[in-house]
Amino acid sequence: MKIGAALAADLDILTAALDEPGADVLHTLHQLSVDAQAAVPTYLGLSVTVDGSDPPFTFTTLEDGMAADVRTSLWLTLPGVGVGVGVGVGDGRVSPSVALILYAGTPGTFVDLTADLAWLTGRPASDFALDQHLCGPARPDTGTYLRTASVINQAIGVLIGRGYTPERAHRELDTQADSACTERHTTARFILDTITAEGPADAEQTDQEPNIG
Repeated sequence: MKIGAALAADLDILTAALDEPGADVLHTLHQLSVDAQAAVPTYLGLSVTVDGSDPPFTFTTLEDGMAADVRTSLWLTLPGVGVGVGVGVGDGRVSPSVALILYAGTPGTFVDLTADLAWLTGRPASDFALDQHLCGPARPDTGTYLRTASVINQAIGVLIGRGYTPERAHRELDTQADSACTERHTTARFILDTITAEGPADAEQTDQEPNIG
């Protein structure tokens, strides 16, 4: 499994933020992939979503060119891990939930694994979802990285400074992204670039009116 430099850097940030001696998220991800490959010969990759930030920290890794070959998937949740303040994936007080999706190329591959996991963990079979996430990303190593989340959060802060409530700020960002047929991160970057280009007088005038378009 190949992990891009951007994702590796973000996983290093997560490792540094974990309050656990010896923790290494990048190594753990590699080991998880190795174990999954050993258990499931047609294993293709995985997705991870940590629901502790806005937007959630999420990424997907698949072998190059294999996204179209996904024929089965297994979704399950993992115990959350508290992380430190300032990394955008938690506040150190409430452990975020972690969702994991495994992908493979042979239908039915995860049936026995699901039964084993349910028995080992004592969880009901309904806690595991088979073949509900067969549409992987268009390319491997994609997702919302910490830096992307930071840009989005900064843009939300700018909109709030312009008079929007937090809820309206999120809606405005979504509306602008939809109107421009682009991603939230690209729109957020545009908002920040606009702020940089504005002079003090322009910024003051903009802050008086909750209107960025």
